Amino acid sequence: MQAARLASSIITHTRHGNPSHFLSRYGLSVFIDLDKLDLADSQSSLFSVDKLNLVSFYQSDYGIDYLQNKKGMKRSKAPNELADYIRSVAKKYLPNIKLKSIFLLTFPRIFNLNFNPISVFVCQNSAGDDCFIVYEVHNTFGDAHSYVSVVGGVNKDKKQFALKKLHVSPFFPTDGEYILFYKRKKNSFSLIVRYLRNNKPALTATMRGSFSPLTTCEILKHIIANRQFPLRPLLSIHFEALKLFLKKCIYYSRPTPPINSISKSQIRKFNND
Repeated sequence: MQAARLASSIITHTRHGNPSHFLSRYGLSVFIDLDKLDLADSQSSLFSVDKLNLVSFYQSDYGIDYLQNKKGMKRSKAPNELADYIRSVAKKYLPNIKLKSIFLLTFPRIFNLNFNPISVFVCQNSAGDDCFIVYEVHNTFGDAHSYVSVVGGVNKDKKQFALKKLHVSPFFPTDGEYILFYKRKKNSFSLIVRYLRNNKPALTATMRGSFSPLTTCEILKHIIANRQFPLRPLLSIHFEALKLFLKKCIYYSRPTPPINSISKSQIRKFNND
């Protein structure tokens, strides 16, 4: 398997209740092995790791480096710094498990510009089974928060609930919780985030798609066919926000971000199960 693959998807957001709202658009992500960044960097002349290119991936866009950069602090220069960081996070929750591989599903930079509403780190144990997932969420204010889940084993295919910690949309408050679900097959993937308030769905976001080789030809095909211009996710968010404003949705000001940048999800029974 390639060290990095393209992941094309259809992204949907469904706002429940009144006023309701729906959006659907194409997305282009990369699925990259964080332990094989050197190999990923050599797959295409149009893709680079930690260097400027048409499509690129920068470790500093994630984790502790991202938060430190926002505060003007220097970042480390280790070749696999992001993988090391995720392993350090996983060790706190799975102290007796050695991670064999760490994969990341994320939006890449295009012409050195990007915005990542959500990125998913998928950690595998020595048997190659998913055992730990980090859902890293960014908002348009430059804040970030990670929701971590212990998966696999007795937790396989069970719903993960996480208390909402980060102010994401100005048209929702910071109360409530998320149901987080990620599943990957050989050539496809599915990511579902459902936001609940008072145990009722307020928003459902999905990203479903398929993998393809990360080659020069495939990069050009996906960018042209799906019109993947720089900062498309960010521009789309603001365009949809304008629609919600015109629908007279309640506006919530940004609160102070939480001190802790990581919180753990919990497994429990959902009333509609």
